[in-house]
Amino acid sequence: MKIARLLCGLLALVMTAPAVASAAIVEIRPSSVACGEEFVAAAARLQPGDELVLRGGIYSQSCRRAITVNGTAAAPIVIRAAAGERAVLTRPADTMDTQNNIEIVASSYLTIRGLAFQGGSSGVRIMGGHHISMEDCEIFETGNNAIAVNYDSADALVFRGNHIHHTGLSVAAPTEGEGFYLGCNHDTCRVTNSVIEGNYIHHLRGTSDGGNDGVEIKVGSYGNLVRHNVIHDTIIGRRYPCIFVYGGGPGLNIVEANVMWNCGEAIQVVSDAVVRNNIVLASDVGILTAPHVQVPQMRNVTIVNNTLYGHRQCVSLQWDGATNMTLANNALYCPGSSAMEASGISGRPITVRANYVEGTLTGATLDSGRLLDGGAAASAFVDAARMDVWPRPGSPLVGHADQTLAPAVDFNGRARTPPVDVGAYQTDGLAVNPGWRIVPGFKSSTSGVSLPAPRR
Repeated sequence: MKIARLLCGLLALVMTAPAVASAAIVEIRPSSVACGEEFVAAAARLQPGDELVLRGGIYSQSCRRAITVNGTAAAPIVIRAAAGERAVLTRPADTMDTQNNIEIVASSYLTIRGLAFQGGSSGVRIMGGHHISMEDCEIFETGNNAIAVNYDSADALVFRGNHIHHTGLSVAAPTEGEGFYLGCNHDTCRVTNSVIEGNYIHHLRGTSDGGNDGVEIKVGSYGNLVRHNVIHDTIIGRRYPCIFVYGGGPGLNIVEANVMWNCGEAIQVVSDAVVRNNIVLASDVGILTAPHVQVPQMRNVTIVNNTLYGHRQCVSLQWDGATNMTLANNALYCPGSSAMEASGISGRPITVRANYVEGTLTGATLDSGRLLDGGAAASAFVDAARMDVWPRPGSPLVGHADQTLAPAVDFNGRARTPPVDVGAYQTDGLAVNPGWRIVPGFKSSTSGVSLPAPRR
């Protein structure tokens, strides 16, 4: 009798327990409609753990395309292209100035992978949310910027292995063409604890004061990591930075192991940033640190082990009144032009050490420990004119860094072991760079560093 009652109880429990939904894989095919495309409808039905797979072809609609998708940490939602197929989300050309390509609204635990976004005012606008990843996507031919996160605060975003190019094409009005616009003017929203890595960003156009920066992280945003990106040609229409970090938040932003050329200012930082192991080539200014009206205090900037070559001015340091600033172990080679224009680089809150220079100095002089004669670029690098800035054997850069201020690894992700080299590379006696050769395209994997495989 007791056993019978127990079995009846278990049966009742099973019959009344809520059903556990199994993850679904939903596949859709291209369509071109005025409104109500299947993509938006299918995305609205996604539940945690589901996948939405887009078959190859053109997905076009003229109405607003907005999705709200929320997975969980244990069961994220994935929206992706079918394997080996190219799925392009676009919209009619006459909506370039009136509609974004896609808006991702208040979403979480969502991964978007392998899709192409062609056109729209912004290619992708993320309007709040957290734990959203975009991987191996292409965003191109936008009226304004490619990716904007400037409506509401967002946290824990990942942008990895994306190809971003030919932005700011609108001719109806002055245009902005940023690759990434992260955060809001005047600190009205923030992007925090996010990663921008392994992207290829190029040919960005802008005709307004808004700019056409490669990566722009607005005031107040913090905890972000910008690394392993290749950025060039942010000088179409207007001349803007390849990377611009404002700072002013409660934490640091890190800019490391990127390569860039043909920028206005290649890297511009105001406050609260670490800039290390970058290779910065052929721009108006290599690295600029200067006050900005939206950032009340210049502070906490560390610029170490970067290699700069071929700029009109390698570095511009406007550090009057700044605190906790460091410039160390940098290779600053601007032959025939300005290696440095500086103010406020003396005093206890400021550290300047083991920087090797070629070019003129304004507001500073060569000495035996802070700014040293680097000789000629031809003797320092293998072939700087061809973007090979690996230090050649016998280079003054080899073994002459201040080890206490150097990062743990170099541009290639190789460990720095004593004696530590000046600049972005650690040679360890090698005459030839064992890592990725700088060319237009994605930065590929190198020893000790894990990068996304570029989407072909």
